[in-house]
Amino acid sequence: MRRAFAAVWAVVLILALTVAPAAASTAQAASLPAPSASSPAPSASSPQADSSHLAAGTPSEEPVPEQEEASAHPVVLLGFAGLTFEDLDPNRTPNLWRLIDESAVGSLTPRSVRDTSCAADGWLALSSGRRAADEPRPTCRVLQEPIGGWVPDWDVYLDQAAEDNYTPSVGTLTETAEKAGARITGIGPGAAIGTAQPDGRTQDWQPLRESGELGEQVTSASGTADIVLVDLGSVYSPGQSVAGIDAAVGEVLAATDELPAGQAPTLIAASIADARTDDSRMQFAAVRGGVGAGGPMGGEGTSQLLTSSSTRQPGLLQVTDLTPTLLASAGVTGAGGFAGAPLSFVDGPADAASKQQRMLDRQTAVLTQENVSAWFYAAWGILLTGLLVTCTVIVKRRGLRRAANIMRVGGLLGAALPISTFLVNVLPWERWPSADVAMLGGVTGWAIVLTALGLLGPWRRLPAGPLGFIAATTVGVLAVDVSTGSSLQMSTLLGEPLLIASRFYGIGNSALALYCTALLVGLGVVCSWMRRRWSITAVVAVAVLASCVLLATPGLGTKFGSVPTLLLGTAVFAVTAAGVTMSWKRLLLIGGGGAAGLMLLVLFLDWLRPTDQRTHFGNFFDSILTGEAGAVLLRKIGMNIDILTQSWATVLLPFVLAAILWAAISPDRFRIPLLGEWYRDMPLLRTSIISLAVLLTVGTFINDSGIVVPAVGILFLMPALTHLVGTKAKDQPKAQAQGQAQPQPGAQAQSQAHPRPGTPPQP
Repeated sequence: MRRAFAAVWAVVLILALTVAPAAASTAQAASLPAPSASSPAPSASSPQADSSHLAAGTPSEEPVPEQEEASAHPVVLLGFAGLTFEDLDPNRTPNLWRLIDESAVGSLTPRSVRDTSCAADGWLALSSGRRAADEPRPTCRVLQEPIGGWVPDWDVYLDQAAEDNYTPSVGTLTETAEKAGARITGIGPGAAIGTAQPDGRTQDWQPLRESGELGEQVTSASGTADIVLVDLGSVYSPGQSVAGIDAAVGEVLAATDELPAGQAPTLIAASIADARTDDSRMQFAAVRGGVGAGGPMGGEGTSQLLTSSSTRQPGLLQVTDLTPTLLASAGVTGAGGFAGAPLSFVDGPADAASKQQRMLDRQTAVLTQENVSAWFYAAWGILLTGLLVTCTVIVKRRGLRRAANIMRVGGLLGAALPISTFLVNVLPWERWPSADVAMLGGVTGWAIVLTALGLLGPWRRLPAGPLGFIAATTVGVLAVDVSTGSSLQMSTLLGEPLLIASRFYGIGNSALALYCTALLVGLGVVCSWMRRRWSITAVVAVAVLASCVLLATPGLGTKFGSVPTLLLGTAVFAVTAAGVTMSWKRLLLIGGGGAAGLMLLVLFLDWLRPTDQRTHFGNFFDSILTGEAGAVLLRKIGMNIDILTQSWATVLLPFVLAAILWAAISPDRFRIPLLGEWYRDMPLLRTSIISLAVLLTVGTFINDSGIVVPAVGILFLMPALTHLVGTKAKDQPKAQAQGQAQPQPGAQAQSQAHPRPGTPPQP
């Protein structure tokens, strides 16, 4: 009876951590207006969206760009390349420092088609509203002024765009603005790319004037044009520097200060590329003024940090967010097909020093993740292997009981490490003098705390109770993180690298693999405490459905591959726990058919929303209808192949992982002691491992990270099983442990045939 109550409370804990935040987040999302092309994404100060606008742009008809005079306001983009927040100082760059103080700021991820981006890449992305790039070159191209109104090397840009899987349509910015009746002007070589039409001709462009005349040139252009693009150059180009860009920004600020308040344009200053081919860093971005007329003003009141619905992270934006932002500022509505979303403002520190520190913290986190990840996974694998080798040597020389405590404590510590890599982001480790040491110390500290709680908590009296606690904690932490904005996943060891810019919210592939692994292992432990099949079936069904809602709902997990991965994997466990004999036909029917149908429904419902309010779910469904889905799938397949073929070690990794899963499922075949006894005492534990093997296999082929999915799952599973072996060895009498014999060949078959899933076989 005690075990039944403990199981019920454990399930309630898991579901509370999973369902409640999801429901709260969904309710909150339903009560807020969604971002539109003419207004920023919702913030604390956003006005309620106009109902007539929400009705526009339905899937049945493609919206036509129009300019709403009431919401139009001139906007100037000061574009440059290679400038980061580390370059700024109140003494050396007083004008940029003033801009920080008077603006909403954010870190801009410069990711283009490749790992690093040149100035041409940034201007091409601005022109198309999607990731785009120049041809691969050993050094960045020096941009040239138009010749006779034609952008040089435009044919090269078009050829490269045709080869890329991001399907950029260069010239979209100008084409959209002209369709809406808005005027766009360019100043400087890079701005010629930004203002070019799809054929490469720029009709409204000016060369950059000499120092002392730039301010007047910009204000004059903003008086006649709705959108003004200004190229201030690159800090790495010959004859240019951070000081030069600071002086140019100062001229523009001084000139706009002299204009009447209602005529001063919105200023967007952004470093849109790395401007180098050997390194990438988060770039500088600031907005002074509002995105359109009548909205909140960047740098005033609580509007201090930039964000967008494409990142949903405070103080974080992409280059592709700038295109819809420029159009929204000019009052252009009905524009779609962009990878980004209009910028909006959220709360943040009001003074320049604090704003800069926030951005420096993010830069530190990004670079630390990049540097530590280069060796961390290999070191982690070596440590796990070392633990197993050490235990094997001790067992052979001194008996299994001698290694019991090492395996029991060390295994649980290893199982707690993956979730600790996320929990470390609760701590301000970025501000320590040695950030990498602080990060690793925080990860280790959290793992020790969780291990102590697992070994000392009341659940320690239950079979595999400490492991059940770690599994439930892992599921709960990730569920809460997904429901509250995914901040724990940003720039941590198993989280999302912001420089790659693959995902900014929802649940990433590594987090998904860890979540599903912990969920299945946790269900295997918890359900083994229960006696009745109907209660086990109910618990599994509720946990899996709640996880599907959490992981697949747009705005929460927003993970396309999570539903088929989770349903196919858990189908084995659910059907077996219900007492039904599993077959491949039933697995494909229940898991494959159900997953495909549910995902199509989610994609379709998201597609029904207005174009400017869809997530990438709806955009992917639209790409299916337009025939562009193949490019998306090819890009994901390419990423999978690139990860798999990075080195000879990654090529061998699938075989190693398959061997580990085989050994975990059939320990007697591989002479793994005592694990078979766990399976005889808790048959559903072995069923959960079989289900996990199916889940990780499916996840490998469905998710674009490929082999990363089973690799992360194994990082939790290996130490978890080591802990179980150590626990069983510690609980055995000394003489029995030293003379441990292999189980009888028919014992495992007897356990599988036992009619009660939570009860060990009778003698």
